[in-house]
Amino acid sequence: MKGFKTCERRLTHLLHSGIRSRPSPATASIGNMAPRLSDFEKGQIDALHRLCLTPQAIAARLRPRPDKTRPSYKTVERFLKNRGKKRVFKKPGPARTISPKLERRLIRHVITDRLTSPEVRIIAQRRKFFISKKNRVKRLAFAREYVHKPLSFWKNVIFSDEKIFRLDGPHGYNKTYQRTRGPEPAPTMRRHSGGGSAMFWGAMSWYGLSTLHRVQGSLNAERYRQVMLNVIMPWALELPWRLDQPDCPFIFQQDNAPGHAALSTRELFDTVGIALLDRLARSPDLNPVENLWAIVSRRVHWQGRQFMRLDDMLPVIYDCWRTEAPKYVEALFESMPRRLQACIDAGGRQTKY
Repeated sequence: MKGFKTCERRLTHLLHSGIRSRPSPATASIGNMAPRLSDFEKGQIDALHRLCLTPQAIAARLRPRPDKTRPSYKTVERFLKNRGKKRVFKKPGPARTISPKLERRLIRHVITDRLTSPEVRIIAQRRKFFISKKNRVKRLAFAREYVHKPLSFWKNVIFSDEKIFRLDGPHGYNKTYQRTRGPEPAPTMRRHSGGGSAMFWGAMSWYGLSTLHRVQGSLNAERYRQVMLNVIMPWALELPWRLDQPDCPFIFQQDNAPGHAALSTRELFDTVGIALLDRLARSPDLNPVENLWAIVSRRVHWQGRQFMRLDDMLPVIYDCWRTEAPKYVEALFESMPRRLQACIDAGGRQTKY
């Protein structure tokens, strides 16, 4: 016991005299675990700990700093507890929206041309948008009211919405997957505001698609009334509706855009006698025309195709709306009961649609 005390006094004298003990590899690997300790203090703690001293005793024997302070025993205790452990730093940025396994599948589908680049953008960038409690209650009420409606009811509904097309790629998506094997991918451009854009307005019914109308500028209330009078009404009145109410042959659906909800627009609907489906905020998954626009967008930018001028892109958009979009109309209308049931099951939150 006497020899142990003598060794302890000598070691303490050496530490206070400024001779550093060489830190062990375990001590050197945790430099960031105790940022308030210097390398010299870590060496002191490591040497005193080998003498089976408690953290309180070690803290009392440490050499004072220039400001006459010493590390607390809690700092010493934390240092000894984490000695030899590697600190794992969380990567910055938002959480991954897809798993590594799904990412590999997407890349494999792109390589084999079974999935287009814009479609991968849509899958990879799909994130849950915020739906407030008030809107969730409204979505639930709407879904419970219409979930048991037969298909014959939905056949008399017109769904409408706008869509923006850009020269450089689909509007609203910023990431893409490119080929890592196989043929060299074509070079892509990234210009300010997508290089140029064009807005279109369209509607769909069970019996066909409306004329694709290009909107010049923003779709305000005045332009929207002109679209209703010059595009929707002539087209809708020619469809073979099967409602028993001749004064209101169809039900019209629109979103809550400012031009749609304007007082002058509502007065037009009341004057003409158009019945409106309930407008829901934050509910693109309950409007099948959104899926139709996504299909057209994928076909326009098939395999990452880009355009140099609007005159090159506009004919492709019109052609896809005329030839590709009608193939999916009936399937989208038949999905309405499933969409509403999914909304009920999700408690009014976002669904997979």
